[in-house]
Amino acid sequence: MPAYYDKGNAVASLGTCSRWSNTFAAAIAKRMPRGSKVLDVCSGTHDVPLRLLAIDPTLEVHAVDGSPHMTAEGQSRARERNLTIHAQVCDAHVLPFADGSFDAVTLQFASRHLQLVKVLKEIHRVLKPGGIFCHNDMLRPASRIVEAPYLVFLRLSVWFTAKLFGSSADSMKCVGYFANAIRHFYTPHELSELLKEVGFVGTENRSFLTGIMSYHISQKPLDVE
Repeated sequence: MPAYYDKGNAVASLGTCSRWSNTFAAAIAKRMPRGSKVLDVCSGTHDVPLRLLAIDPTLEVHAVDGSPHMTAEGQSRARERNLTIHAQVCDAHVLPFADGSFDAVTLQFASRHLQLVKVLKEIHRVLKPGGIFCHNDMLRPASRIVEAPYLVFLRLSVWFTAKLFGSSADSMKCVGYFANAIRHFYTPHELSELLKEVGFVGTENRSFLTGIMSYHISQKPLDVE
């Protein structure tokens, strides 16, 4: 699975995921000074770190993920590009870093699978005062008119992608999971409100088709110790 994970996302989303991730990475890079220290949570195959380093190779990038196989694939891709990403396998709910360690923390395409409030509090903890948290994911569309056909499309596209890449019978059982997870997830506005409750400020939100793809960039207040 790690070897074709990104290709599967590209097929299932008709290329939208990759294009939106480029938009996300560019928005992050504009906000970070050269040499910033960045942590990518649930990094998988290091998609976000590789995009950021392509824009600014002076960044010091760290990555954590719960899967040793996905992490190994990400490290292989980094080596192919002669890039260094400091990666470790760990639980995103208990980050192994001191308070105020990073200038920026990123989280992409994973939050629907997490105890999100707990993870957000950990991210807030490891950010420096004034640091930014950058979140990118598929959310529940704000428009019901968009939501209904989107969920149908998502079920069909995930099923087709699983068939195309020869997924196992157990994997095929998860086809409905993705649509159901989004149907019960946050809208862009609801996620903005959650970030405020956790303690972030100045949230910028940009969405594609009312939330099919949506990124949020928030700041940890400067006056937080």
